[in-house]
Amino acid sequence: MVNKFLSRKRERGATMVEMALTLPLFLLLIFAIIELALVIFTWTRAVDATRAGARYAIVNDPVTDISTLDCSAVTDLTVTCDSGNCTDLMNQMNALYKDLEAANVTVRYGCSSTGFSGNPRPVREVTVSIVGQEYELVLPGVIGLDPSLTLPSFTSTRVSEDLNTP
Repeated sequence: MVNKFLSRKRERGATMVEMALTLPLFLLLIFAIIELALVIFTWTRAVDATRAGARYAIVNDPVTDISTLDCSAVTDLTVTCDSGNCTDLMNQMNALYKDLEAANVTVRYGCSSTGFSGNPRPVREVTVSIVGQEYELVLPGVIGLDPSLTLPSFTSTRVSEDLNTP
């Protein structure tokens, strides 16, 4: 009976030691899962922002002069939104993704191959892209690693309507 009592007395702190070893790993795993969920949420917001930006750009006035756009030849016009010419477009995109920087947004106007061949007003297409957007991770910054993550590029294209179809 004395042996059992001494054995239990020696193992009293074993549970506390086990918890002290496993709790930090468990918490790290939980916070890593939360961080991954936040990255996926940000990814989704960026995708939705490009879709909203392309929709806004195709139904509203262009952010640049597209009179030089020649659809008989393959040409396109690309504009970066950091010059302040995309204020309304950026407002639409920032409504969905608040951390979006205008320097990372480009708008490309081009001609679509859709519509009938004799159309005097060719069908236009607009592509809105987010390239080089940075995201700051929380967990790597806490443990002393580089917290910046460059998101992949996101692109969305919309085609205008062909109002002259016979």
